[in-house]
Amino acid sequence: MGDSLHAVLRVLHMGGAYLAFGAAPLALLAVKGGRRHILAGSSFALGMGISAIAGVLLTLPPDLPLLFRALVVLFLTGTGYLAPRVGRGSRAGYGWDRALTAVGGIASAGLVYDGLSRLTVATLTGTDMILGVLGLSVAAAHSRWRGHADPARWRVEHLTSFLAAYTVACMFLAFFYLPMLPSAVRSLIPAVLGCAAILWARRRFGGPRSRQPSAVALTGAA
Repeated sequence: MGDSLHAVLRVLHMGGAYLAFGAAPLALLAVKGGRRHILAGSSFALGMGISAIAGVLLTLPPDLPLLFRALVVLFLTGTGYLAPRVGRGSRAGYGWDRALTAVGGIASAGLVYDGLSRLTVATLTGTDMILGVLGLSVAAAHSRWRGHADPARWRVEHLTSFLAAYTVACMFLAFFYLPMLPSAVRSLIPAVLGCAAILWARRRFGGPRSRQPSAVALTGAA
């Protein structure tokens, strides 16, 4: 890969992550279904998507752990973005959702396998292992969604994937910008907080009595 192309991809990779990191809180705080909510959520998905796709291209020729990271991020972002559309009955969206879930599950398993094959305390608490376990957990839970046959669950699946994607963004930003902290702390703090938010969302919006608003008004923001 040429130096100029590599530099452009690096800018897209990091720039997309910054965009997503800034847009996510706006999406969470905005009135759900409003223009600001939709704009911020779409910006988050766009930023994470750009970052993930640029990350995939940066791994060529393939560096498997880096490729797996990018694919997990693409899975989380894609399924979060598609969930409202699947909730509206999109069969094509559900097909893409299933494909992304399969890719995300395989990539997550690859990260876990890579960590276990080099088993140390550092790898057990490292970013790749945590990302692999997070991705596998989300893929396993998300794979049970029947999509347009169970449209009421669109919101919990949407929130789960986007919160997981935001957790990943926080993990990598902490890794790069908080070098004074131990590596395990930089990985574990965002992961613990993100998992707590995901569990709350699934409990709050995933139960049989939870009120599930229509997906018609929303186009992809948490």
